[in-house]
Amino acid sequence: MKKNALKTILGLGSLLASLMYSIPSHAQKTYVWEDYKLQITVPSDFRVKKNTSETFEMKGDGMDLIVELVEEDITLDDLEEATVAGAEEMELDEIDEAKSVSSNGLKGFYVEGFKEGSRIMFAGMLDPRTQTNFFIAIVFDDNDAQAEEDAIGILNSLKRLR
Repeated sequence: MKKNALKTILGLGSLLASLMYSIPSHAQKTYVWEDYKLQITVPSDFRVKKNTSETFEMKGDGMDLIVELVEEDITLDDLEEATVAGAEEMELDEIDEAKSVSSNGLKGFYVEGFKEGSRIMFAGMLDPRTQTNFFIAIVFDDNDAQAEEDAIGILNSLKRLR
C-alpha cells in the first residue's frame, strides 16, 4: 500500500489537539461531500471545516471527523488489511480487531485505537460500483459513551448519491 494515501490521514494531530468533552446530541443533520456525492449524517452540532476535492472535515462538540479520498485502488479483499495498516501508520495504540461495516451499498472495515488520550475510530470504505476508496477518522474522548454511539451512527449513515 502506498504511504502517500495514508499520509493524508496523518493530519489528525491538529484535530486531536482541539478535542473537548462531548455534549450528548441526539438531533441530526445531513451533509453532502459534493465532489464525491457522499452523504453523511452527523449530530446537529457538527460544522464543516474543510470541503475540497480530496478532503471533507467536520467538527462537533468533542468530536472531529475527517474523510480522505484514497488515490489508489484497494479491493474489498485488501481493505481490511489496508485499514489496519492505516491505523498503524497513524501510530494508534491498542488497535482492536477490524470489524466489517456495510452502509447503503458501501462496504468496509473499521478499527478503534487511541492516540494522545483520544479514541479514534478509523474506517476504510469502498464504493463497489465506482471502485472509489476513502478513509474516515472519527476522533472523540474515550469516556464519552454518546460519542462512541454517534461515531457508529455516522459510519452507518454513509451513502453515495450517484
